[in-house]
Amino acid sequence: MQTQRDHVHAQTFMVGRISSALVEGDPTAAQIPGQRLQTGLAVGTLLAVLLVAGFAVYGWIVPGGSTVYKQTGAILVEKETGNRYVYLDGALHPTPDLASALLIQNGGQIKLISRDSLKGVPRSYAVGVPGAPARVPEPEALVAGPWLACLPDSAVPGAKSSGVGLNLEPAVPAEHLPAGSFTVVRGRGRVHYLVTQYLKYKIADEAALVALGAAASGPPAAPAVWLGTLGDGPDLGPAVIPGAGKNGPEVGGERHQVGTLFRQGGQLFVLRTDGLAPMSRTEFLIADAADEAAPVELDPSALVGAERSADNSLLDRLPDLAALKPVTPGGRALCVRQKPVSADAFTSEVVFVERGLAAVDSNGRPFVLSRIGSGMVVKPAPSATEAPLYLVSDQGIAYRLADSEATGALKLDAAAPVPFPAGLLAGMEQGPVLSREAVVGLPKG
Repeated sequence: MQTQRDHVHAQTFMVGRISSALVEGDPTAAQIPGQRLQTGLAVGTLLAVLLVAGFAVYGWIVPGGSTVYKQTGAILVEKETGNRYVYLDGALHPTPDLASALLIQNGGQIKLISRDSLKGVPRSYAVGVPGAPARVPEPEALVAGPWLACLPDSAVPGAKSSGVGLNLEPAVPAEHLPAGSFTVVRGRGRVHYLVTQYLKYKIADEAALVALGAAASGPPAAPAVWLGTLGDGPDLGPAVIPGAGKNGPEVGGERHQVGTLFRQGGQLFVLRTDGLAPMSRTEFLIADAADEAAPVELDPSALVGAERSADNSLLDRLPDLAALKPVTPGGRALCVRQKPVSADAFTSEVVFVERGLAAVDSNGRPFVLSRIGSGMVVKPAPSATEAPLYLVSDQGIAYRLADSEATGALKLDAAAPVPFPAGLLAGMEQGPVLSREAVVGLPKG
């Protein structure tokens, strides 16, 4: 006699057959639809589990297994920790920085390796160049200028520093000092300098600042290393007139002292022992500011009858600065922007930049600002002899490259050295000389 369970099983079977007929289009099909797929999936899953289990057992019995550490020139980086090693004389030696590893392996290649692969490999003492750079820039990360040398006192008023802020980022936005203007800086001993786009002029007499309309400016301090980046113009001060103060020739029926200034319209003169000598406007303005006596105004007839000096040197002793307008930083930092123009020379141009780009901290201390991972290969300029090469790291530290072997090991030999001001280079923090011979055993800790 059939039970209720038998009826349920029969009902389930009939429903399955009807579903199979609808799906397959064949009421006589022997298999339930999807049964083959389900069977294949189950078998595949079982095989995958067995395969993974097999690899796990093998890895447990034979951990690691990579022997890449034995390759010549390999610089090993442990995947799990980032620790760096070189394999020498049958043992692993930790290296504190990439530069040391490259010097030890004469270039070499970085290889990632698991901690398990290094289990059981003998360990030895750390080796490297003490103080070597943590990073060595890739060839495409090297920069070649332009760069900025900025006055700390212009970025943070009142800053007292003998150095300058160096921004090595080439694309810093800057505003040129206009061609028709100048600015004033204060050198050592409170000596002032008039600065144009490319030159500096030492103020030999404060009358020059008065004459050029810059007496009221409070100029920023300029260290000697910054002033040295600019070319020199002539000193600015009143010309020395031989015999000044003595009686000179008559002019307009009156006798005047040698050194007296005369003006007839736009024509400017100074009285020499042999007569009136012409002067440039700049020369006249400076001499007038230094002289307590006012210039003598001449009428044309007096000028015609006056004796003339053969000396015309005061027409071109000084450049024409009288037409220039004084400019102050006005909340900006005063900098020199430099860029190489040949293998051994660079140009310098006075610019203004935002204070935050001047590489000067809030306390007025200068530093070297550069992009992380970048660097420069430079040589001091000018140099009378063959100059050594330096790597300037992204931390603003200069490392002398001992020879071509060291340069090649650090993979910097393809870079064209950038001529860099010797004074600015000497003012950077100096790292150790980088050479293969400088590699030593390092103390623990």
